[in-house]
Amino acid sequence: MKAWRVHGFNDMRLETLPDPVPRPGWVVIRVRVVQPSITETLLFMGHETYHRSTVVEALAKGPAQLFGHEFAGEVVAVGPGVDTLKPGDRVTTRAIGKDGVVGFHYPGCFAEYAAVPADILVTVPDHVTDSEAAAIQPLTDAVAGVHAAGIRLGETVVVIGQGAMGLSCLQTAKAAGAGLTVAIDVAPHVLDIARSLGADMTIDARDTDPVAAVRELTGGAGADVVFETAGGPPDQGLAGVRTLNEAAEMACDYGRIIGIALYGEATVLPYAAFRHRSLRYVFPSILDDRLMRTTVDLVASGRVKLSPLITRVLDGIERVPEAFALTARKNYHKLINPAQVRITA
Repeated sequence: MKAWRVHGFNDMRLETLPDPVPRPGWVVIRVRVVQPSITETLLFMGHETYHRSTVVEALAKGPAQLFGHEFAGEVVAVGPGVDTLKPGDRVTTRAIGKDGVVGFHYPGCFAEYAAVPADILVTVPDHVTDSEAAAIQPLTDAVAGVHAAGIRLGETVVVIGQGAMGLSCLQTAKAAGAGLTVAIDVAPHVLDIARSLGADMTIDARDTDPVAAVRELTGGAGADVVFETAGGPPDQGLAGVRTLNEAAEMACDYGRIIGIALYGEATVLPYAAFRHRSLRYVFPSILDDRLMRTTVDLVASGRVKLSPLITRVLDGIERVPEAFALTARKNYHKLINPAQVRITA
């Protein structure tokens, strides 16, 4: 089979490797569509972010079949002990298994075929496209975040940042019973998409104070739940801690701030605001089988729409480096979801 192996930072090569064989409890899939995550893109470029030590350790042993944990495929072979899947099943993944993560602790899916644990896969209905199925794994973070938020019917929800994660949180929160939903960003075209996906109000933070706007919309009370998806290292084009501070200011007393953005190993919370107003900073729930199936059901039922977020699909395994390059500059290319690669039809 053809597969991409990483030889070093910013150095990946398309090579011919032996076809994988399923071990007990595993299956082999034919990869149909795969996309690089933002984290994978940063890691490939050598940035400090999650799993960097894992990548460094892998590369120290030689070229490695790294990355590719957001994918859709078709089961072609099952290993001993697998009775939940069969050849021909279309599947997507939650990526994280008992022994590690696809593309980090065992070979990833920038390849024509891949062997993966059966228990990290879930079948998808025929009417869900391969592109949608490949984008389900990052959607699980939004679903886990909404689950952790414990949204009650009619609560006001604000989403800071309208990238793939923000738009997914927005839709999932509405499906969970949110009342007024407010989308904040600095790009008009993504605010247009947010409105089309159900945002009741949008705020362009380029020319409007988002804290003052949320306070006005809520009669001074503030939002019950704020999803913070825009923060992170400024050198990676993110908002630093500014949006985290804004989230604290626009939340109501006893409000919940859901930490979707990745801040690396540490960040600074606006302690006084959290302490004196009893704010809670909540991380997404740990994903289990029920939440994974719920994620697929949200897409299959149309309550969460992924196709408007998928703005670039490249044909052919040889275009994987192009997908990394496009994803690394998503804002410049006006991408929402990472660029996808269709490996096989």
